[in-house]
Amino acid sequence: MAALSRANRFLSEKILWLTLVCVALGIVFDGFFSALIPITPALFAFMTFSNTLGSGFRQMGEVFLRPIPILTVLVLLHVLLPLLCLGVCKLLFADAPLFTTGLVLEFAVPTGVVSLMWVTIGRGNLPLCLGIVLLDTLLSPLVVPLTLKLLVGSIVEMDTLSMMQNLMYMVALPALAALLLHQVRSGRMVTSLKQVCDPVSKVCMLTIVISNATGAAPFLKNITPLLEEVIVVLIVLILLGYYLGYLVSVHLLKSDFPSRQTITLTSGLRNISAGAVLAAQYFPPDVLFPVAFSPVFTQILLGTVVKLLRKTKAGQADQAAYEASLTQSEG
Repeated sequence: MAALSRANRFLSEKILWLTLVCVALGIVFDGFFSALIPITPALFAFMTFSNTLGSGFRQMGEVFLRPIPILTVLVLLHVLLPLLCLGVCKLLFADAPLFTTGLVLEFAVPTGVVSLMWVTIGRGNLPLCLGIVLLDTLLSPLVVPLTLKLLVGSIVEMDTLSMMQNLMYMVALPALAALLLHQVRSGRMVTSLKQVCDPVSKVCMLTIVISNATGAAPFLKNITPLLEEVIVVLIVLILLGYYLGYLVSVHLLKSDFPSRQTITLTSGLRNISAGAVLAAQYFPPDVLFPVAFSPVFTQILLGTVVKLLRKTKAGQADQAAYEASLTQSEG
């Protein structure tokens, strides 16, 4: 168990650099690593289960009894940011409507399941994160096509039932299994299982990063000035999502640091895999570029944001309290 704990700490500390390596591997060896794509839903399911361990129905109930943080994040994700994205695209890409559609699609999909991983790494408010992810994911079959229809005039014919089943498989059912396990088994048993699952789930995340990066490789091998402009706009809008989430959590919600971190991360992260699947199935190739390229830097931005949050006054206080608790437990 000590070896697993050391492995988990190593992966947590080096996750940003490991992510960079995995992105590079996915781009350079896209033909080889594209074979990983079919197993990514199973990896997502395991990640959800692992990161939900330790949370119980009581904690989830407390989150939904205070719905303002969840509703605030949903407004940021599906009202403010898509409208900002459309406004920027109208100014910059008036002659490239397919790129506009791709960017709007990027900001129409739900928040990312992988936020559970990063909230766990950063010791954020996991029940709040799970509540946001579950509700946003379950609403996505209605929210995504409605957003596209209203903002870019695209009517997407989706197999809603199939999409719901996939999202339930990746998020809802594994989360429910972890909650039930917490409810019926002792805390020591769940803690031991989590110690085993945590490093494995981080390896799963890195595998998903490699898989997602393969989708951007064909575009990056034929880069144009217009694609470079799309990349810059995409990065700025994603950073804006994190920043708005942080501002809201500090000044509007006045959250504690774990909740502040959770709101920031879930406001900036998107379920890129879901967006890539929709783009590939229902739109021309140019629409795929924004959502296919996002994995190249999404995890890097995430890791950077987590580090910046840790450097804030509240983050340093939280880190000091955590290290003090470790010293006390070891003593």
